[in-house]
Formats: sequence, C-alpha cells, structure tokens
Amino acid sequence: MGRRDARVRFGLAAVTVFLTIILSSMALTPPVHTIRAALAPTKPPNPASTGVTFDYLVIILLENHNLCDIMIDCGGTASFMTSLANDYGVARGDRYCNVNPSLPNYLCLTGASDFGCSGYDGNPNSNACTAVAWNAPNIVDRLLASGLTWKAYMEDMPSNCYDQNSGNYAVRHNPFVYYNDIRSDATRCARVVPAGTSDATLLSDLSSTSTASNYMWLTPNKCNDMHSDCGSGNAIAAGDAYLWNLVPRILTSNVFTTQRAALFITFDEGYGQPIYTAWAGPVVKTGHSSTVGYTHFSLLATIESNWNLPPLNANDTNAANMSEFFSPSPFPRIVITSPTYNSLLTSSTVTVTGTAYDDVAVERVEVSTDGANWTQASGTASWSSSMVALKAGANATTIYARATDNSGNQKLVRVTVTTQPFVPGNPLPFALVIGIPIALVVAAVAVVAFLWRRRRTHERPPEREEP
Repeated sequence: MGRRDARVRFGLAAVTVFLTIILSSMALTPPVHTIRAALAPTKPPNPASTGVTFDYLVIILLENHNLCDIMIDCGGTASFMTSLANDYGVARGDRYCNVNPSLPNYLCLTGASDFGCSGYDGNPNSNACTAVAWNAPNIVDRLLASGLTWKAYMEDMPSNCYDQNSGNYAVRHNPFVYYNDIRSDATRCARVVPAGTSDATLLSDLSSTSTASNYMWLTPNKCNDMHSDCGSGNAIAAGDAYLWNLVPRILTSNVFTTQRAALFITFDEGYGQPIYTAWAGPVVKTGHSSTVGYTHFSLLATIESNWNLPPLNANDTNAANMSEFFSPSPFPRIVITSPTYNSLLTSSTVTVTGTAYDDVAVERVEVSTDGANWTQASGTASWSSSMVALKAGANATTIYARATDNSGNQKLVRVTVTTQPFVPGNPLPFALVIGIPIALVVAAVAVVAFLWRRRRTHERPPEREEP
C-alpha cells in the first residue's frame, strides 16, 4: 500500500510540475495585440481656420545641432529623425536665423526679428534688445486677429507663462513671455501652459478638434531637446529616443488622422552649417528633400501664406515660404495608424490599418512593402490590410500605403518599421497555436483526475460480506 501511495504522490507531483510549466509558458508568451480600426475621418470644416494646405500646425523646437549631426546619410547618428525626414520632407538648406545663441533665434521664429539680441540669452525685458521685443508685434497677434487659435506647451515649466529659469525649463526657450501683450495679458498667458508629464497636455488636446488649436508650439525640456545630455552621455541619442516616443503619438492622434494637420520639427540654431528641419503629417509630401536656402523667417512666411495673415515686417515678407513640402489639393489624404514609426515587429506578417479622406470619394486604398507590388486594402475611410508580408532577415521594412480618389488623384505615405530576424514561412494556423496548449492542459487534468480516483478506490475499505 505504501509503494502504491508513493507512486500516486509522484504522479501527482509530476503532473503539477507539468501544468506549472505549461501555464507559465503561456503567461510568458507575448500577448497578441488586436488592432482596432480607426474611426472614419471627417472632411475638415470650412471656418476662418481653414488654411490653404493645413488647418492645424504643431511646432517642436530642438537645440544646438547642425543637420549632419542628425542625418545619418551625412554623418549624423539620429536614426528616428533620419527615418522621419526621409519618409516625409527635409529642408537641407535651412540656415536658422544666422545668429547665436538661442534667444534671438526663438524671437526670429515668433517675431520675425532677432531684435539685436545676438550674443544675449537673458530674461524677458531685461536689456535694450529684449525691451524692443517686449513691445513688438508677434505671430500671436496675427493669429488672433484672423480668428485663429493658438497654444504653447512648455516642458517642466512650473506654471503658466513662467518667466524665470527653473530646473530643466529655460525661459529663453519660451519666446512667448518675451512679448508684453502676451506676458501681461491674463487671457493670453493662460495659453502658455506646462506640457504635462510626457507631454500629456498636448496629446490630450490633439484628441479632439474642440481642444486642439490651429497653431501649437512645444518646447521640450533641456534633456529632451538635445541641449544637455542630462547624464545620458549622448544628447542626440536621448533627443532622438524622445521623438521616437512622441512623434508617432502625434501623427496617430485624432487631429492628425482626421484633419489637415502638419508637424514641423526644427532646431533653434546651428554652427556655420544648415540645421535639421523636417515636415511630417497627412498633408505633407513623402520622400521630399529640398536644398532651398530657408531661414526661421520661412516658417512665419509659410504660416502667413497658409492662413492669409499680414506679415510682421520685411523679414517674413521677403522670406521664401515652404509650400513645396505640401501635397497640392485636391489630392487625397491618407494616414497609416498602425504600425507606427519604428515599431518593433517580430512576426513575418503584420496587419496595416489607417484612414483616408478627400474632397471627392476615395476609390481605393492599396498597401505595399516595396512600392511596386500593391494589394488593395479593405475599406477606404477606415481601411485595413491583413497579413502584409515583411522582408525576412531585414533590419527594417518600409510599408507603403496609397489612396486613389474617383478623379484618379493619388497620395502615397509610408512608415519604416524595425524587424527582428524571423524564419520565413507560413505561421502555424491560429487553431493550432491556441489548440495545442489547451489540449495539453485538458490531458493533464484528465490524468490528475484518473490518479486521484484510483487513489480513492485503493484507500476505500473492503465491504463486509453478510454472514
């Protein structure tokens, strides 16, 4: 009887270990993410905020690097920013405001002048040049006069419109508090706000057209804008990683997937060479590179041309606007919402989803991984293409999507994803992937039940025979 009990106990222990291994392996298996189709986009309304090429603009300002510190093709090291510029548009001849240090360049971007602040990085209204800027007209004046909305987001700023340095918040990177009609106006000051943890305030505003402004400005803190490495040892890598996390969330926000929106990323200053300036978003051309000699005044000229605003002075009047980066109407607009830029994919296939709209009906959406062989997606306004094959053994794959409207106009977009090596071939059918673990668990439970019943049978005392 003792040997039998020992065998039963051993069997129960073995089955328990087996079950533990099975369940643990299932728990450790990466979850399958279900991609939900995006809501069908709506055609942009036609209020005063309607621009020639975009209705919403997000500007991100970075710090202190030349173009070729960033772009890999000319010696730089920022992989995400290089990918973004190549996928959309990059201005390779942007000479910022041809002045140093930071402050005069921020003033050029918002007031169309450095106001004589070359060599100065002080606080608002603190010397002769900032006194001139203090009473000067600025881009906010032009926006409000035309019925447009605006908002500026500052990382690590302690409170609205804060005009002193604080930790990794540098007031010289916040040009809006250098103008008296913003800093001294409570209503306008309420539009210069802390960006929130991980830029949550900006991203929340981009979730709806009721909260997004036409003109949105983001100043990252000194760790994220490449000004300082903040202990990372590599300021460019840290800033590139920051954008790798933030930019896809901007481009897949509700405003960017349903409206005519544009993202503008640039640096405040360079050092004798052009700076990195990139455009991205649904209204921006793809794969566009320019060597035109733009400056910070060109951003103002582009904004003024788009919304028909009067210029601030001769600098923005005479600057070349950057209209070459935008797809001309009536081309359809299309966005890939999933996968996002630099997504890490481990499977040989992926489901691609997105949105598309046009002034006329979108006839079809097609997807490709080589730009030559196209597969029609399911749906148009909200579309998806299942089981798109990726390149085996490649470090990266570019996924293309194009929309064609009923007039034959086309718009092409693309995202580059990172791929881990995988073995080419068809994956196991879903039924087997799920069914095998379930079958093993059921079999193990049956063994446990059998052994338990057998043990109970042997432990039951023999029945007495009637005399």
